[in-house]
This record gives sequence, structure tokens and C-alpha cells, in this order.
Amino acid sequence: MNEMIITINNRKHSVKINNSSEVEINNRKVPAEISQINNNAFLLRYNNKVFEITAHKLEKEKYGILIDGCYFDVLVRTQIQENANDLQKNKNISAKKLNIKAPMPGLLLKLKKNIGDSVKAGEPLLILEAMKMENEIRSPANGIVKEILFKEGQSVEKNSIILTFE
Repeated sequence: MNEMIITINNRKHSVKINNSSEVEINNRKVPAEISQINNNAFLLRYNNKVFEITAHKLEKEKYGILIDGCYFDVLVRTQIQENANDLQKNKNISAKKLNIKAPMPGLLLKLKKNIGDSVKAGEPLLILEAMKMENEIRSPANGIVKEILFKEGQSVEKNSIILTFE
């Protein structure tokens, strides 16, 4: 049995090829026949239809798949590779010290967090006024506010670090 996680258009699908006449997609058994023509070409028989599939390896885990004339960029990983990738992503995000910089010069109108506050990705951190417009600056990741370098009412230059969190 071959088991893999296939990502198409940022959507993950669990695919298990149990034998040459049964495929399991997202834990749903699908009667289908797969036969290999050569290293890159396959025939898929499903619902009395035959689909020609051609696969070309583009990078380490990335493939270009052509199914009856429709092209897809596909990421193919084993379940272990997928779990390791997810762990690495979470480790990189949570272990980093993140600096929130002013995207433009302006006036710090409102701090929405204090030192020690928990922050979730997408949550508003502060409001920066620039050119008479209020700009809400949001968190790029989860963490805890460690340091605030400016006070409300102070002017900041572009790329000034306003606060940090881990």
C-alpha cells in the first residue's frame, strides 16, 4: 500500500493506493484501477472512464501532473514527511523573536497590547497614523509581547521597531 499526502491548490488530500483496483481519498474508498504505462505515465479507470495521467518531477517533492489535458502543480509527501514539515514550520514560527516594524513613518496612536500579553496571528497590535489615515498593524504569528519601544503619541520612522514578541 502506498500512502501519501497530496497538496493541490493549498488543499491537502490523504491518498492511499490499497491495490490496483482500490484507492482511498480522504478516508473514502473509491473503486478505481491504476496501471503504469512507463516511469511517468499512468492510466486511471474510474466510473467506466479512462484518464491518462502524466507526472513530471519538478523539485524534491513537487510534481507537474497532466490529467487529460489539465495541468496541476502538486506537492507529494509521505505522512511522515508531512508531519515533519508541519513540526518544522511550527518550530520556526514559535522559536523566532519577531520585530514589528513601522511600515511607514507616522504617529503611534494606540497600542492594543502590553508587555506579557498573548498575541494570536492576525490580531491587531497597534494603530499607526500616516498621512491622516489610521493603519491597523496586525500580528504575523502567535506569541507573547516581550518589549514595547515606543509610547502612544510618539512619532516613528519607517522600519522603526515598535514592539517585539516571541
